[in-house]
Amino acid sequence: MHAAKLNILIPESHRVELTLPADLPAGPAELTVVVAPTRSEGARARAMGMDAGAGWVADHFDAPLPDDVLRAFETGE
Repeated sequence: MHAAKLNILIPESHRVELTLPADLPAGPAELTVVVAPTRSEGARARAMGMDAGAGWVADHFDAPLPDDVLRAFETGE
């Protein structure tokens, strides 16, 4: 399998002419267009792990629920 990533700007006409890289073999192919959302002006990228250690999980997180809370989930009340 061969792949090529081309970054383009979609014009108002929605018509695009592509020249593919020479190392792609000639013949049948499938073209997939992926439109990824872009960050708005002034938006900051979030660094992985920037909130590490900020949250916690209680020791009793997976303990059985009290009867009244469980009953509310079961009956929807």
